[in-house]
Amino acid sequence: MPRLTPEQRERAVDRLSAGDDPEAVAVAFNVHLSTVYRLQQRFVNTGSTADTQRSGRPRVTTQRQDRQILRHHLRNRFHTANETARNTVGNHQRPISGQTIRRRLAERDLQNCRPTRGPVLTQRHRMARQQ
Repeated sequence: MPRLTPEQRERAVDRLSAGDDPEAVAVAFNVHLSTVYRLQQRFVNTGSTADTQRSGRPRVTTQRQDRQILRHHLRNRFHTANETARNTVGNHQRPISGQTIRRRLAERDLQNCRPTRGPVLTQRHRMARQQ
């Protein structure tokens, strides 16, 4: 079943406070009856239908470290994310991953260098390329 948008939640609470039956409201918004009851209870307790803030996982880097990662990337465009991660220390001296670097760069609409995987060139290949 779909989630209710904030506007739909407000309309559902308005209908409930106008005296509509919770079953009718659930059918009208295509949600389960328990969803309507929880929404009503949340409105009574908090006076709002908005979602409560969730804790989530804490970030591994601070804003200062994020700026340091950005500066490092802009100065060394051809470093990979894993190389940058090895040179950066996260909160509480924890190491950070290359994926964290990629996420921080993506937040700024940047991409890191990806190493190419090509054939190993021999001396003969290099000589042919020069000619």
